[in-house]
Amino acid sequence: MNKHLIRKHKAARAFTLIEMLVVVTIIVLLLAFSTPALTRTLQASRLTSTGDTLIGALSEAQQLAFTHNAPVEVRFFAFAGEMDSSGTNTSYRAYQLFKISVASSTSKGGTYTESVEPVGNLVRIPEGVALIKDDELSPALMGKGFTDVKQSAGSGGTGGYSGTDAIYNALRFMPDGSCRKVDSASTGLAALSYQTLPISFMTLANDSGVAITMKTLPKNFFTIQVDPYTGKSRSYRPGF
Repeated sequence: MNKHLIRKHKAARAFTLIEMLVVVTIIVLLLAFSTPALTRTLQASRLTSTGDTLIGALSEAQQLAFTHNAPVEVRFFAFAGEMDSSGTNTSYRAYQLFKISVASSTSKGGTYTESVEPVGNLVRIPEGVALIKDDELSPALMGKGFTDVKQSAGSGGTGGYSGTDAIYNALRFMPDGSCRKVDSASTGLAALSYQTLPISFMTLANDSGVAITMKTLPKNFFTIQVDPYTGKSRSYRPGF
């Protein structure tokens, strides 16, 4: 076989420029169509993982209340410096468990006070996910909230238990297994209330940086309902 035939044979096996451009175009189109679906899948996975972790924390609080025969409170924190595009804070960004102890005053009248002991560390909700601070979407945590202030004397500094300026709303699990909403947080005993089952829920959703309301709620969300009488949590999500 002479050199001319060898070169011709090699040229026949090579890709032409047009063929390469066609292949590249097909790959680009496949990526363009698959990227949104892949993004939704990743967001859904992160949302599910966050919701399951929160359900685990609520279950842990209930178990600790029973084990220690003392109320255990789950506080949900909204930080002053983390606003959405509307300039308002519509998301809880972290939560933490606290053991509640009750002590009576030695003075006449027997004034009772509560002391708060953190259980574990502050848990940050992952970036890209928000626990919605809205009375319609999270009525279990409705209300303006309470200022996060350390109750121990001489603690010094600001920022309370969360380590920064924040407000919080809370659920309290009792030794009998029930769950109650904290309605007030004063220097004495906190005021607690049972919520009815239809409003004892909170909602997680993917965080786009804008205020999430009932009208703007994404199609994919994660709702956690806490039974006020049994303290058991269950989840609901519509999918995507």
